[in-house]
Amino acid sequence: MKKILLLLISIFLSFSVYSQSIKSLNSVSTNETISGDNAIIYGTFIQRLGFSSGGFPQDIRIMNVETKEVFSFRVKPTFKSAKENDFIYFLAPGKYIILNYWWTQSKWYGGTMFTEPIYKDIDATVKLEKKIKSGELQEEDFVQFSFTISENTINYLGTWHFDKGLVSFTDEKTKLDNKISDKFKKIDFMNAKTVLPN
Repeated sequence: MKKILLLLISIFLSFSVYSQSIKSLNSVSTNETISGDNAIIYGTFIQRLGFSSGGFPQDIRIMNVETKEVFSFRVKPTFKSAKENDFIYFLAPGKYIILNYWWTQSKWYGGTMFTEPIYKDIDATVKLEKKIKSGELQEEDFVQFSFTISENTINYLGTWHFDKGLVSFTDEKTKLDNKISDKFKKIDFMNAKTVLPN
């Protein structure tokens, strides 16, 4: 009974996002900076697929723990096939959890969409339901990555390694800062906080 309940909880977490509106984060343009109570998040995303992603976009969905609002931000733009893409968005302060990774695999007839739940130390791409039913995964194993953003701050969220089933986050701030600082001249990347999801 507990295994069935665990399976239902996992499925509910994946699909509950669809029962509420998902708000898209606003990207930061080259001439913008922080205003009001907002904050800025930025980082690099390494996608699951290379050229087999075709021209389809890929998104990450996060949820504010206090307000339960769900937000989406694009980590791979439409019509781009680069495996690594940088992102920079405005985000309201608060504590967030990473809900899922939404991506499409290109097929000869179009594409197959995936909404993959993201948990620490769990590869949701490999027989997740079977692992739950067999008891290999217990309720306490489903821990989500989280990060906290303070108001009026610039926050480096790291390099997001989603190229494998087990996701991870690394600090390559200096490399990214050097790459984008000329483009975003009004943002003080040097004093950005490093906030890796954990």
